[in-house]
Amino acid sequence: MKFNKEQLVKWLKLTKVPKLGPVKILKLFSLVKDIDKIFSIIDEELFRTRIFNQEMILEFNKLKSASDENFMRVINECEENKIEILPIIDKRYPVFLKNIPYPPLTLFLKGNINLLYSKKIAIVGSRKAEENSKKWAYSLAQDFVKKDYIIASGGAVGIDYSAHRGALDAGGGAICVLGSGFFKMFPEEHARLFQEIEKKGLLISEHLPNFSGSAIALVQRNRITSGISDALVIVVSGVRGGAMIQTKIAFEQRIPIFCPDRSLNLKPNEGISQVINEWKAIEIKTSSDVLERIKNNPQKSLEGF
Repeated sequence: MKFNKEQLVKWLKLTKVPKLGPVKILKLFSLVKDIDKIFSIIDEELFRTRIFNQEMILEFNKLKSASDENFMRVINECEENKIEILPIIDKRYPVFLKNIPYPPLTLFLKGNINLLYSKKIAIVGSRKAEENSKKWAYSLAQDFVKKDYIIASGGAVGIDYSAHRGALDAGGGAICVLGSGFFKMFPEEHARLFQEIEKKGLLISEHLPNFSGSAIALVQRNRITSGISDALVIVVSGVRGGAMIQTKIAFEQRIPIFCPDRSLNLKPNEGISQVINEWKAIEIKTSSDVLERIKNNPQKSLEGF
């Protein structure tokens, strides 16, 4: 289903109901297929769905009666800036992302949306990566692109930047998952990179365009980066940091995890032993080592349904 503007207003209001997370929303739409009908259901019927409690119904009624102005302004800003709003109930929403623990209720997309359904490898790593580690990530991204894979990462300094740059320089698409809205993309020094990804790839956010980002949002975006990908390569990491959080999330999502062979001596590598021992990462030297192991991955065949 594709919403018109009035229905998008209703969707954005619905997502503001406290405790109405993705599991409950998907269940609600399995019972009531139409968002207009959901907004016309009487309180007693909502309560009988066993999805809403009385407190949630009260909050929903407040949102229904609230002005549409602010919500419509967001929708118009998105339209003016070529930002696609993709609710979780839209059939175009990626199947595997929908099935991760706590998927984003709404995706805001800018660029080539078809890349959501392409073969994807996530490449992540430390912001404090040494130069030879960044060069390896750059080269690996180029190799994947030459074999028709899209590179997904988070736009951060260090390995993320090198992976995006390698993909773009090889003439392929890059996907960047942001921890902020599109009007306040972070980090600011990567503004030109983000502009290039928008033209040649895809920018993804789960936040309204004016959201300036937060530490929690930067962590939460990790579940999207790996959730849309066929595999994850963690290039380098200390024992703590975003790359380790990302790898743990990928493991919980049952995404195949890879890391450079320790003989390559890429640094910082203090966290790599944990990645191998606890999260079952497989050591690799080339892109072929990854592709050989994921060639029968079912994700691509299920996307878009």
